[in-house]
Amino acid sequence: MPEILFGNRTSDSPGADAGAGVERSAEGTPMDIRTYAGFVTAAELLNITSAAQRLNITQSALSRQIHSLEDSLGLRLFERHKRNIRLTAAGEALLSRINGVLAADRDLRAFAGDLARDQSGLLKIGACSQLIERYLPAFLSDWRAANAGIDVRLEDGGGPELSERLLAGAVHVIISSMPSTPIEPFEMVRLGDLAFVAVATPDLLPDAGSPIEISDLLESPILTLNRRHASREVFDAACRLSRAVPRIVLEATSPHTLFALAEGGNGIAVVPSSARFAGRSLVSRPITLRGEQVRFDICAMWDSRVPLPAYGRRFVEALRAHIMAEEGMTEAPAGTTHGHLRVI
Repeated sequence: MPEILFGNRTSDSPGADAGAGVERSAEGTPMDIRTYAGFVTAAELLNITSAAQRLNITQSALSRQIHSLEDSLGLRLFERHKRNIRLTAAGEALLSRINGVLAADRDLRAFAGDLARDQSGLLKIGACSQLIERYLPAFLSDWRAANAGIDVRLEDGGGPELSERLLAGAVHVIISSMPSTPIEPFEMVRLGDLAFVAVATPDLLPDAGSPIEISDLLESPILTLNRRHASREVFDAACRLSRAVPRIVLEATSPHTLFALAEGGNGIAVVPSSARFAGRSLVSRPITLRGEQVRFDICAMWDSRVPLPAYGRRFVEALRAHIMAEEGMTEAPAGTTHGHLRVI
């Protein structure tokens, strides 16, 4: 059997290494993952012939791989031992590290395979705070458990702000009130609808167990969300249709700020029905316009120029089913649609 001796570069093919002591990959990189695999196999078997047979390459090819690794690291990794080889101290020290490189490569390839099968990925979602609070806590926990390979990240914000983030590519999907006019180039799926409710202390808003007409509501000081919230557009439209002018004493970012002021008797908070005020000494009543509840649609939106991954669409459809079940709604399957303002 021809002898292979690491360190002085003899091999079973004396001319094979001339001018080409380093085996290069197709990309011209001095080493690739096969170089590491060759080292580890040789270290396990301590025999070049057996290692080359396991790897299905020639002895000279394996010898060149190991020489390439030694040149790159500036270390001698093997020495001759009788008819076999053995690791040097440096080779022993590097073995676990190089095994780690191989393990990382296997993990990377497995992850890439999951991505190809749509089982792994990142989904960044922007949503207004009250929709996050109302619908996502239990839903998100269950969805993550069923889609363990998908990394879901949330950002809260107002309607126009969320649209800007979506246009900039900072998020993949936004969950918000449906805008009154289409936003190019967004696609939209309706998720359900919400009502407006009035929330106040019993002295400002007697708990009559019935809705309150918006014209009667606007006789009191109003606490409302600011125009960062897409739902505010619906409330303003309802006020115009009622031909009454609201006396707004607070415009806030958070419904909880409105509830704190309402609890102090400073006015009536007007919020979407998704907002929660449990534990406060407040009452709520639906708001009507000419006897019909003031409602608005909520939707998921994404940029049509950037294909939404299949797991993103799964998230949207599952969230829609969750919202419909929460609100006791039944409707035909959702489709992609344009936004519209709904005050009924």
